[in-house]
Amino acid sequence: MNMENQQAHFNHEDWLSHLYRYIETARQFGNELFRGLKSLSQKGLLEAWSEIRSVASKLTPQDFIVTGLLALTGTIGGLFFLIGLSLFGYQAILWLQDGVWTGFPLFAVFDFLFENTTFHQWMVQPESWVGLQKLFSWFLESVPLSLALMVPGLSIALFIAGVMVLVILFRFNQLRNRND
Repeated sequence: MNMENQQAHFNHEDWLSHLYRYIETARQFGNELFRGLKSLSQKGLLEAWSEIRSVASKLTPQDFIVTGLLALTGTIGGLFFLIGLSLFGYQAILWLQDGVWTGFPLFAVFDFLFENTTFHQWMVQPESWVGLQKLFSWFLESVPLSLALMVPGLSIALFIAGVMVLVILFRFNQLRNRND
């Protein structure tokens, strides 16, 4: 009986009005926070842009050459990653169609690149260093080509991106401090 009295005293309308008031307060707070962050970021971006423009006029041809070489190296790494990812996607599509995984081992590329060379002859019929030949052979047969392209490609692209950020920040600081 006591429980029925407590439930009878609960006012849904009062509870909803409190909830709407809290929601409205949160909305106003979010709007003010957004406006404040927008204002700060605009001021910060304008300041940063003016500093970048003042430093950019002091760049030398060597700066552009180094940046271009880094960008080219990162792009090549990214392309290797995308080629490996595309090959893996192609293999996945073939598997979805047939239910049989089509393997592209690294050995196929080795045969293509080193055909009719001394190294290829040694891999086919080793006369010495047989254990090393077995190790190379196992590696070339076990590692999928898509993985052999994706892992180094992504590693190179990410490493070069990090180096480029560090070089740009270092050079920016160097040129900015020269002005002071």
